[in-house]
Amino acid sequence: MAETRHAAPGGGTLWPSLAMIGSSIFWGSMWFALREVEGAGIPAALAGALCYGVPLIPLLPFLYTRRRELAAGGWRMLLCGGSLACCNIFFAVAVVLGEVGVIILLFYLSPIWSTILERVFMKTPLTPVRWVGIGLALVGLVILQGVGGRAPWPSGLAEWMGLAAGMCWAVALLTARMWSHISVLDKSIAQFGCALPIGLLVYLLIGDHYGPAAWPEASTLMSAVPWIIAAGFIWVVPAMVLSLWGAARLSPGRASILMTSEVVVGVGSAAWLAGEELGWHKILGGVLIVSASLLESWQARRETKTAREGATA
Repeated sequence: MAETRHAAPGGGTLWPSLAMIGSSIFWGSMWFALREVEGAGIPAALAGALCYGVPLIPLLPFLYTRRRELAAGGWRMLLCGGSLACCNIFFAVAVVLGEVGVIILLFYLSPIWSTILERVFMKTPLTPVRWVGIGLALVGLVILQGVGGRAPWPSGLAEWMGLAAGMCWAVALLTARMWSHISVLDKSIAQFGCALPIGLLVYLLIGDHYGPAAWPEASTLMSAVPWIIAAGFIWVVPAMVLSLWGAARLSPGRASILMTSEVVVGVGSAAWLAGEELGWHKILGGVLIVSASLLESWQARRETKTAREGATA
């Protein structure tokens, strides 16, 4: 019954499900556009700031008309938007500088952080299913990283930023649950509005991986503009619209399960277009990490259904 209440009027769950899968295709292949921007001479953090900042342009009228609502949100609005912006910027840097398949799987360790945050801030009980999910994710991390003499944890700036992106995503999910009264439009405005300053700050802190931070020359920036616009409006905006539209019409569990198809798209496209190797450790570690995400989604779905049944009893 939970899914019936979330279904799109007159359309069931087919089109919203397809929308979630479509958004996963855009998110999973986003690395390609970001690397093209970086290849044009724009450093990774700056590329992320520009690509995720450009979608704010069509939202500027809403920034004015909803200025009171945005201001009333205060620090909660900043935390919602800032956590999403940090997630996007960190992920952008990571997939440009690191191995795409590994970065995406490190990002999908987010169920661990979601479970911890929900326990601390919402007093959500740690059920056996959640413990199993944490265990699967950690074993997957050890297998993913701990072969070939590597330490069983992230190594290098890119991989740590991929892990940090997943942590920021967990914070964003927590704020969405705690402050569900904040509209999707306001969160989107806050997210894209925070992307540019956060991206610039990250760039100043880490610099260009070829040297210290420096603003690109005008000619370099102009040569990258087509890919910046493409990344913003061909990848980010459709991905955001499809995911928000689909998630609003599906149960949280089903939406989260469908979003894991991003892993297949990201790892597969990186192997096809970037020539990344698909070793057994990546496949096995990926299966375990994705399984942890699926378990977390299933548990969330159960809890939502139980809460609704209790409310209607």
